Amino acid sequence: MPGTAAQILDLSQQEDTDAAKLSSVIHNDQTIASNVLRVANSAAYAGQVPCASLQQAVSRLGMQLVTEIAMAVAVRGRLFTNATCAELLKALWQHSVLAAFYTKEIARMRRRNVEIAFMCGLLHDIGKAMLLNNVDRVLAGQDMSIPVDELYAAVHDQHIPAGILLAEAWKLPEQVTEAIVCHHDTEQAKSFADMAMMVALADHLAKWVAPDPHATSVGEDDLRGLDLLVGLNIYPDQLDELMSMCDRVLEKTEGLQ
Repeated sequence: MPGTAAQILDLSQQEDTDAAKLSSVIHNDQTIASNVLRVANSAAYAGQVPCASLQQAVSRLGMQLVTEIAMAVAVRGRLFTNATCAELLKALWQHSVLAAFYTKEIARMRRRNVEIAFMCGLLHDIGKAMLLNNVDRVLAGQDMSIPVDELYAAVHDQHIPAGILLAEAWKLPEQVTEAIVCHHDTEQAKSFADMAMMVALADHLAKWVAPDPHATSVGEDDLRGLDLLVGLNIYPDQLDELMSMCDRVLEKTEGLQ
């Protein structure tokens, strides 16, 4: 894991973390610092007066949201040199951030830990990013000889084993690791089944908001028929509330592009 991301993740799990500690860590990475300020001044979050410092950003957004933004920027990584990988990564990044925001909203609705929820949603497909990174590195800017749908299918097929390897290497919290492993099959979840189901529902909502041209589409009827709603005790009016957030969630996601 990138050094700053690891420090931010560690701080997010400490009860005595304050704005000064967080700002100090972010200041050490100018890329993250500039992006946090950019997001704080974006249409989704901007106030009447622009933020000129991280302290102002923390005051405006709150420490939790700044932590989420900083972690997201840190995890996003470098630009890809292969056009196909770059296109897939862009779509994957949007999906991951959408899932992160939706997991947090579901957790808030169910009065669960919203801090770890955002992280679980953000990293649930991190194995795909790792695999695309490896493909891009091997190609070294050259054109890819296989169809993009075949690449996507292979990445999807192997993203959970890849995600497990990354979770072990990064020493991710157990909730995040289980979300990576079980978001397509929540019955496998042993210790944090509730979180796995929240990420799975967020995954479907993200696909509904921003359809993936290379994956099976998710319609409104598909959402309303999910067994996950019963497992999470999500009522129809609550699902309506989550679906009504789509424009706001998209706006927040665009701020992190």
